[in-house]
Amino acid sequence: MEFRDSNYRHPFIQLLVFILIILISATFITLLSMIAGILLFKVPVSEWINLMDMNNPDNLPVLKFLQITQSLSIFVIPPIAFGWFMIRNPWNYLAIDRKPDRNLAGMVLLIGILILPVINLLGVINSGMQLPAFMSGIEEWMKRSEEQAAQLTESFLTVNSFGGYLVNVLMVVLIPAFGEEFFFRGSLQKIFQQWFRNPHVAIVFIAIIFSAFHMQFYGFLPRLTLGILFGYLFFWSGNIWYPVFAHMINNFLPVTLTYFFKDSIAPDELDKIGTGPEAWLWAIPALIASTWAIVYFYRTNKSLQKSET
Repeated sequence: MEFRDSNYRHPFIQLLVFILIILISATFITLLSMIAGILLFKVPVSEWINLMDMNNPDNLPVLKFLQITQSLSIFVIPPIAFGWFMIRNPWNYLAIDRKPDRNLAGMVLLIGILILPVINLLGVINSGMQLPAFMSGIEEWMKRSEEQAAQLTESFLTVNSFGGYLVNVLMVVLIPAFGEEFFFRGSLQKIFQQWFRNPHVAIVFIAIIFSAFHMQFYGFLPRLTLGILFGYLFFWSGNIWYPVFAHMINNFLPVTLTYFFKDSIAPDELDKIGTGPEAWLWAIPALIASTWAIVYFYRTNKSLQKSET
């Protein structure tokens, strides 16, 4: 396939090419990972349907392996391949080759910490969502899905060795931070920004897709808010590393706290930090502080861009 000057093609064509690359990558890597899984873990194909049994600890290494390979096949490889097809330079297309400013990178990490009580409060508000009576069947399905996702997350994060912790850092922190930002901000946001011709609409639209993609309905508002934050960090700076850093710190905290404070903090309690009867007392100053940090990032980045021109 040849896509010369494809950066100027209609965004719909770009989207179709991106989807085609995802399908090819996901199919090919899934087949390879299944073969590798059978060879490495000695799990016959007939037993793969039972892998979701969380009561069997022998299933966890296989599930983690599949989680890593699936993330690579969907979020990491397709954006890089798409960037090559677009301009023959994925590092430039995804803005990987742009060096981040140390002060701005530090501010991004601070934003990721300061905004945590706000995100957790949104999660509590979201968890109280109730659908109309005629949608009770859908609501029950959503609750079951949420419980299964929470059980899987707890099983993944609960490890007793430093090696297991490092695997979780790779699986939960590094690959999603890089891959999802390459995928959603570096690729999709750029496509839809061209399509809508309005960056703000594109940022919100991709944040909705980003949140919905995780299939955790009672965490939709927190992820939507984070998606909008990541989108603006990329739009303002044109540098993919800032949303990657923000995404990384958001994922790093639960993985690290669960491992180093496993006797006092359970995985299902991490989303409750800063909540409870005094939730607003935490959230309001956190919102003020994180808003100040975001404004500082915007203004400092704008000044740096002016000085470079």
